[in-house]
Amino acid sequence: MAFPNFADKHAGRPLVTPQRILRYRSDNGIAIDRMPRAVMVSWQRRLLDRVKASRPVRQTSGPAGAVLELSPTVGFAHLPIGAPAVGIVVEELCAAGVEVVVGIGTAGGLAAHLHPGDTVLCSAALRDDGTSHHYAPPQPWAEPDQALFEQLRAVLPRATVGRTWTTDAPYWETAEEIAHYRAAGVVTVEMEAAALFTVSRVLGARAASVFCVSDVLHGVEWEPHFHAATVADTLWDIFESVEAALDLPTWRC
Repeated sequence: MAFPNFADKHAGRPLVTPQRILRYRSDNGIAIDRMPRAVMVSWQRRLLDRVKASRPVRQTSGPAGAVLELSPTVGFAHLPIGAPAVGIVVEELCAAGVEVVVGIGTAGGLAAHLHPGDTVLCSAALRDDGTSHHYAPPQPWAEPDQALFEQLRAVLPRATVGRTWTTDAPYWETAEEIAHYRAAGVVTVEMEAAALFTVSRVLGARAASVFCVSDVLHGVEWEPHFHAATVADTLWDIFESVEAALDLPTWRC
């Protein structure tokens, strides 16, 4: 069976739209604040807590939940994990005026040279999720916005640059798949990048993703290091680098 189930759905007309949702909320007294032009999104609660503790942020009422305003042009939002949540949040953020979205998350390291706390700048995402296939025909790879990718590469000079495998099934990452994708040059596995890139591109927004390696899948057994201090420190370093890049005049036009 082809996926999505309905053929050529990408050429169809969505009936439920984020614009209509925002009007509905406004009509029912739910105000949506002005959104920064660029928003960092993350799935890491501890990063959210550190941002709140370290920045004089203004918490705004965003279309898909709270957005922390770091400056007039840059915001930060915490998301539930998974591609479907990415699709919903990016749709609503873009409907409210957001033009640039950067994902900051954790990923499993497939490549043998990656260790917990390493930084990876994503160059492409294998679309093994479901959400991205509802937005674009079934091409294998989703790519970040190239100009934004190069901007992040400049501020993250020590990051590994490589492709990721986006999956909806974290508890069914089989040894056979891992070996196959590692042999094909894929360096990480995570759950959101393919949807982030695809949905943003369809909506006309710029998107990119940066990961911190939080667990390794290139040994005999899976090794989780989610709570390691080096992971928390790297996530913060990524946040500060991305924040600086997005606050440059280049991204204020």
